[in-house]
Amino acid sequence: MTFKNYANINHMLTSVVEQSPDRAAYRWFDSHLNTQGVSWREFSSQADQVSKSLLALGAKKDEKISILSNTCYPWVLSDMGIVSIGAVTVGIYQSNLAKDCEYIISHSDSVLVFAEDHEQLEKLLYIKKDIEKVKKVVLFKGDSDEDWVLSYDDFLALGHTISNEQLKTAQDSVQSEDIASIVYTSGTTGVPKGVMLSHENITFTTQSVAQSTDVHPGDSTLLFLPLAHVFARTILYSSLYSSTTTYFNRSMDTLLDDFKLAKPHWFASVPRIYEKVYAKVNSGAETKGGLALKIFHWACKIGEEASDFNAAHQPLPMGLSLKYGIANKLVFSKLHDAFGGRVRWCI
Repeated sequence: MTFKNYANINHMLTSVVEQSPDRAAYRWFDSHLNTQGVSWREFSSQADQVSKSLLALGAKKDEKISILSNTCYPWVLSDMGIVSIGAVTVGIYQSNLAKDCEYIISHSDSVLVFAEDHEQLEKLLYIKKDIEKVKKVVLFKGDSDEDWVLSYDDFLALGHTISNEQLKTAQDSVQSEDIASIVYTSGTTGVPKGVMLSHENITFTTQSVAQSTDVHPGDSTLLFLPLAHVFARTILYSSLYSSTTTYFNRSMDTLLDDFKLAKPHWFASVPRIYEKVYAKVNSGAETKGGLALKIFHWACKIGEEASDFNAAHQPLPMGLSLKYGIANKLVFSKLHDAFGGRVRWCI
């Protein structure tokens, strides 16, 4: 492996823009299932505007800024704007209760919070008196009559008061050893603990993951894991480094439909998602019963045997290869189609 010594995350983005300015960077689906998106050049320009708006609000290097939202394009855009000027992104799970949000915001000394919608805003208003260091809340969706709250459009408009020279000065001040993000544990086994990740931590891990996997130019992926978790953030930045097009799902309820729309070449998930998929397929086979159920269980057994050879990078024996071909035609190809028909691998 060869590694580039990026000065910071924004430097890595700049490198991608220079190499693939017009390649699709991020895509998502609107309410009519039309595809929206931005190129790497457009993403970089929009991230600069976020950075300028943060500077206009008085954000300084090393200050903490929380994001309370589901995984979506504004999450990614805001994160890049934050880290590019040396501020620190603090992700908060959208499912957290108000008291858990209060702990993370207070413990991290966050001075600004990005919130997805009014559901998340209600949590922040409930704990407002306990998060006195938060100067403003920026709302991704909708607006509010609260003076404490800015709509995303109004927030972006603030950046016009900041010059390109001021932005460049802030960006150039960010060093590889500076903290880029604090990732908190879920808190299921106790008080959430914050892990500090530097720009170098992220750019090195990003390159390691990208170079250890089968990523091709022009690939796309579907991102649906919560970005408050380090796994999703690693996948996000690895996709940036490899200039992979990242699609965002609409919701967990529409996940399988979104796979068919996005047609990813690879994706990352957690065991629970794979367990749900297996349970659904197994339930369907049990409902059909008889021969269909026997074929399904037989195919799973053949798949397990084949995976041992694949993991060892060994060719399948002729007999197993023939059985696997039949299993693929009868069962696995249908699963492959359910995930969009182009998936080569998943984590």
